[in-house]
Amino acid sequence: MQKKLIVLLSCLIPLAENSLRAQTAVPVFEEPRHQVVLLNKWVRLMDVRIPPHDTTLYHHHFTQSAIVFLSKTATGSRPMGGEKSSGQSIPGVTMFADFGNKPVIHRVWNEDTVLYHVMDIEILNQGDTTACPIIQLPDIQLNWEKKYVRSYSIKLAPGKNFLVNTLTCPHLLIAITGKTIVNSDNKIKKMSAGEFYWLPDGTDIQINNSHSEAAEFVLLELK
Repeated sequence: MQKKLIVLLSCLIPLAENSLRAQTAVPVFEEPRHQVVLLNKWVRLMDVRIPPHDTTLYHHHFTQSAIVFLSKTATGSRPMGGEKSSGQSIPGVTMFADFGNKPVIHRVWNEDTVLYHVMDIEILNQGDTTACPIIQLPDIQLNWEKKYVRSYSIKLAPGKNFLVNTLTCPHLLIAITGKTIVNSDNKIKKMSAGEFYWLPDGTDIQINNSHSEAAEFVLLELK
């Protein structure tokens, strides 16, 4: 009997080790579906794409982040050791996640039949802030403001333009809907939904919507 118990325990130990290994969380920027597409002293931008019925690894968020949703998708998530929850992403919605003070370990899955697309932008500047005046122009609205970042929404009707001369702080422009042409210091870029454009401080920006559909952007201002 004792010999059988020893054999059984010897079989269970590797299984327990494999289970523990499977539960180990990776840093979010090492999770395969969180692709780092921009890294500088201000931000680490991760383009997150989860196909239908796919699931991420358990991953660890520990840096304050701005989250920008790009798809309308039914999703689920589960914190390590916790209960699962469900929700739905809405394109153009942004939120601030204070992972620096409240770290999270979880995994996320796609419960829908369409791609789950979101951008996770870690805010890396933790030093002194720059005094950037709030942008107050037609077609732009302030969503929220935190110590190191502001979030704006830009909505352009067909045929309309948006212009800011000499940005005081660096900005990250993310296209939510539409097709536009962005001119920054005479550098032309065509933008479609799901694309981004990094704008250093001191640059000018002009967005032209010459198409027949409205265009929407999220603009993050790094302070």
